[in-house]
Amino acid sequence: MMEDLSLHILDIVENAVAAGATRILIAVNENAGRDLLSFRVTDNGPGMSREERERALDPFFTTKRKRTGLGLPLLAQTAEVCGGRVVLESVPRKGTRVTARFRFRHIDRPPLTKMAETMMMLFFGHAEVEFRYRHTRNGLRFSYLRRAFPGRATASAEIAALRDSLRTGLKMIGVS
Repeated sequence: MMEDLSLHILDIVENAVAAGATRILIAVNENAGRDLLSFRVTDNGPGMSREERERALDPFFTTKRKRTGLGLPLLAQTAEVCGGRVVLESVPRKGTRVTARFRFRHIDRPPLTKMAETMMMLFFGHAEVEFRYRHTRNGLRFSYLRRAFPGRATASAEIAALRDSLRTGLKMIGVS
């Protein structure tokens, strides 16, 4: 089990970028009243074949050179332990959507605490990708669009401004 759910989001997005996605939506929903925490990562990458989709949650299946693909199987196991599940939808040449749901108050649910840092790594690690990030907590919403800027150097002032924007926006909806 990964220690923070943001690491699962990071893993899913890194795989999408490696597969060729150029637009990615990350949507997080925390709803204590409904006892639900969910996140969805949607990309415009190459999608998966039916066989790949059916085997994607198998820890001994991967399309990479390594022999195991543990990211999605670990996420699915964590979700099931926490009263939820993972749904994988994918259409060849259209993209993939991974949705994970958890009981918000489940004692074994890992925290979701590093979203600002995760988004910073993704934004600056993949300047060629357009990211849409939407985080809803108990009805309050923060959204951020980061357009693709391939090949452009990032100034330290821009990094600081983005970090402050993410932290301030998330704090306004009650996310620490």
